[in-house]
Amino acid sequence: MSSVLHFYVRPSGHERAASEYTQRKLQGELPELQGVKTELCYNVNWTAESSPSAEEMKKLTWLFGCPLLLDDVAQESWLLPGPTDLLLEVGPRLNFSTPTSSNIVSVCQAAGLGAVDRVEPTRRYLLSVWP
Repeated sequence: MSSVLHFYVRPSGHERAASEYTQRKLQGELPELQGVKTELCYNVNWTAESSPSAEEMKKLTWLFGCPLLLDDVAQESWLLPGPTDLLLEVGPRLNFSTPTSSNIVSVCQAAGLGAVDRVEPTRRYLLSVWP
């Protein structure tokens, strides 16, 4: 039985710059837009019968994080939408495995994570609008 694990990466400095750029571009079409926040999510297909061990979770968290930032990867989203916010997730189609996935799976296999057979990153956008 396989399950999909989600690893959410907290935005760093360049992510904030990208969010500001996205906000400026969208405000031309959507003037009531108040703010844009982003995060990266790694969707990991875990094929083992049991859930990942603490050691395997530590490896996965380390692989998806930045070595210069502590606690930048979590299993809960950093984006918390309010009642008037819109949360969008953009990524590849589920029936298509990307070259990025193949590369990440190779790294996972080399790290001893044989239960990982697919990893697709997605970008999540939290759009805050005026009520």
